[in-house]
Parts: sequence; structure tokens; C-alpha cells
Amino acid sequence: MTNCSMCFDGKIIDESHSDYDKLDRELTRLIDGGEFSYYTAFKRATRLYPAIMDCPDCNGTGKVE
Repeated sequence: MTNCSMCFDGKIIDESHSDYDKLDRELTRLIDGGEFSYYTAFKRATRLYPAIMDCPDCNGTGKVE
């Protein structure tokens, strides 16, 4: 098994979630500041705005065969 290349630990951004715009702004703020990688920014921002869902490619496991 290898890591899924479509998600972070089995999670992706849910664009239909009510907090999507807030999550998008927070991700942009963290990444543009240059202090965080996208992965780290994703983990931090999704704690504040949980606009995420399970990845359909790996069914939320983060691993693919």
C-alpha cells in the first residue's frame, strides 16, 4: 500500500461545506505567510474550520493499493 496522492491522511476539502470560504481564506493566509507548508496549513486550518470530507479515492484511509 502507498499513500494516496489525492488527499492528506484520508481527508480532502469539501467545497459544499458552509465553512469552505473561511477554510479557504485561512489556508491562503497561512501559506502566503511562508511559515507553513500546504500540509501543515491544511492540518491547522481544518481544526478551526472542519470543511473536510473523506477522500473518495482511498475511502478516507489515506492509503491506496
